[in-house]
Amino acid sequence: MPFRRVGSVGDASSPNRLVVADNATVLKAMRPEYEGRFRCIYLDPPFNTGRVFEQYSDARKPGDWLKMMRVRLRLMRPLLAEDGAIFVEIDDTELGPLQVLMDEVFGRSQRVSTITVVRSASTGHKAKNRGPVNVTDFLLVYEKSRGAWRCRPQERVRETFDHAYAKFLMNPDAPHEQWTFEPLAKKVAEDHGFSAVSRAVQEMGKASFYEGLRHFALDHAECVVRFAQPRYEAVSKDAQAMIQRSREHPDVVMRLERPGHSDMILKGGNRVLFLSRKVRRTPEGSQIVEPLTNVWDDVPFQGIAREGGVVFARNKKPERLLARILAMSTTEGDWVLDPFLGSGTTAAVAHKMRRHWIGIEAGPQARELCLPRLTRVIDATDQTGMTRAVGWQGGGGFGVYA
Repeated sequence: MPFRRVGSVGDASSPNRLVVADNATVLKAMRPEYEGRFRCIYLDPPFNTGRVFEQYSDARKPGDWLKMMRVRLRLMRPLLAEDGAIFVEIDDTELGPLQVLMDEVFGRSQRVSTITVVRSASTGHKAKNRGPVNVTDFLLVYEKSRGAWRCRPQERVRETFDHAYAKFLMNPDAPHEQWTFEPLAKKVAEDHGFSAVSRAVQEMGKASFYEGLRHFALDHAECVVRFAQPRYEAVSKDAQAMIQRSREHPDVVMRLERPGHSDMILKGGNRVLFLSRKVRRTPEGSQIVEPLTNVWDDVPFQGIAREGGVVFARNKKPERLLARILAMSTTEGDWVLDPFLGSGTTAAVAHKMRRHWIGIEAGPQARELCLPRLTRVIDATDQTGMTRAVGWQGGGGFGVYA
């Protein structure tokens, strides 16, 4: 890379780089050395909201903004690994034009997802709105080559108990043909010394009873089940045949062994699904998790004003958001690129998660915010964000180029 090294922090041999320069110039110069290297590219460009902030101007003519983005996206594409993905964060101001542009540069068939990120609640919005209160950003996700990117499945904690899990397996040690089930609520009432659920609710109070039911279910998740109708057309012929037999003999529990997959357990034509498959043991206790969807309303944007030891007006992203993106798209040792580094969040999280990274920022925040923040990551004085969650204790280093 034809930029002069002007300093380093920590391990001087580290390949990580903070580049203080115009990102288009840097991206063009990177291609000979970094073509096809980055497993993940994340960018949080100016949203073109028409506002001017202390750190940067977010007001361009729509055509100028689109031209700026087209140049940079075209330069980024060769840097992305064949099995890599690019995540571009935006709000609804330029969402439509940006998606058309991403289709143009990366290919419509390479579009993986449009993720809605809920960044605030409707309360507290005092200004008059021309329409519904805007509380979301969007992540446009594209892969480099069709079908090559493998998203690493992520889970999120379910805030409430899934009351579809309403049955309790009374005799788990018996052969499955002899299994019997009772309502979970009845079992919980009996466990508290009541002969009926109604009596338990009356004596304990509804909220207390169902909170007790949740704790009981988590503690006995291997015996808490739900019955779910299987997708008949999506299973094997052997499974279809067993579903039919199960419907003909509704009182008998049947099990189909499936090498490489979990066994299919059926009763009355319905699958028997165990809560234990959705429970994870954590330091905070047992929690129910569910697969991550394309709506992220569980990443708090509030309370991050001083995360990383920097204050960055507007559009500062939570470390937890970047940690999720990197967990989806990379593993330790992979390369991550952020050409609009801003306050340094992507580089800070990538470093804590032991990824290699390059961050590009031309504005004064490169030296005023990014450099001090990343230095604190290296020397382990930053205890905010994802530090404890990933077990980061400092180390490594990066070079500074200009």
